[in-house]
Amino acid sequence: MQEKRASVKDIAARLHISLSTVHKALTGKPGVSEARREQVRSVAEELGYVVNTAAQSLARKTINLAVIMPSQWQEYFDELKTGMEKEIALLSECRISGTFVYITDDTKTDELCTQIKNIGADLIIVCSSTFGLSKTVRSATDRLNLPVFRVGGGVDNPGSICDVTIDAPLSGKLAADFLSCTVREDVRAAVFTGSLDIAVHKSKTESFIARIASNGGSTLEVCETEDNEKTAYCMVSELFKNHPDINCIYVSTSTSQSVCRYIEENGLKEKVTLVGTDVFDALREYVKRGIMQATIYQNQEKVGRCAIRHAYEYLNIKNSYGGCDKDPERNVLVSPALLLRANIE
Repeated sequence: MQEKRASVKDIAARLHISLSTVHKALTGKPGVSEARREQVRSVAEELGYVVNTAAQSLARKTINLAVIMPSQWQEYFDELKTGMEKEIALLSECRISGTFVYITDDTKTDELCTQIKNIGADLIIVCSSTFGLSKTVRSATDRLNLPVFRVGGGVDNPGSICDVTIDAPLSGKLAADFLSCTVREDVRAAVFTGSLDIAVHKSKTESFIARIASNGGSTLEVCETEDNEKTAYCMVSELFKNHPDINCIYVSTSTSQSVCRYIEENGLKEKVTLVGTDVFDALREYVKRGIMQATIYQNQEKVGRCAIRHAYEYLNIKNSYGGCDKDPERNVLVSPALLLRANIE
């Protein structure tokens, strides 16, 4: 019986370190100390590790990424796409390409599978999608049996190897602290979110509620808008009917514009302190006019860049060594920033 050849996994297991660290140490790439590099080389020699030249030849082939995006909410996804395109351009010498596949409520599983097969994808990046699209996306990724990265913290994808998203708990805390410091009286808040069935929305909401409470305030209502602008506008109207003493609102998704419009149209600017989410032209104007006092910038461009970088590193290790465990960084979090009028202008 032929003796099993030692692998990178064996080296990583012996030293209790990640595959990425072993890969960097053996290939002379930066990010590893000289002491660790020598340790990895020593164990590799001890185990009789031999470089798989056939696999390394495979690694030099072009890496193809299929990026699935919903066709709506372009204010959010355009910036995410920009970040991905910039990172792909930066890695162009490493032979990596990305093709963006836009889906709608009418997209069928067979159609999506055909598009991804035509790309010759090595990995699928799924950007956050609505519940209506999630079934189609899951069916396609399951059928194709390709590694999946999830970006943006949308509908759960149990088979994803790596999730790259905004630090949702920090977003909620930033909003709560700003409102508590600004209002300085009994904070009576409401939260507008997409759906508590989406992990990132739930996390932002729970973090906000807990932080407001620890700051001595209270959250009177949570409004789930399903990220629908018309629904959000109707809900803010009902909110003021049910809770006329509301003095703070946190909008944790991109429906801030509807809430701003209602507040301006009904002369509530002096009554309510509002923190929104994201930065695009319409929201900039509301901040400049003082309708919205601050917004949480989710830095979608950086999220997109991180997703491409981690996908490349994952596939590079997998192709070089003929196999790969789950990415050592299962959850990659990008820190949000609180923007005020001065930052936005």
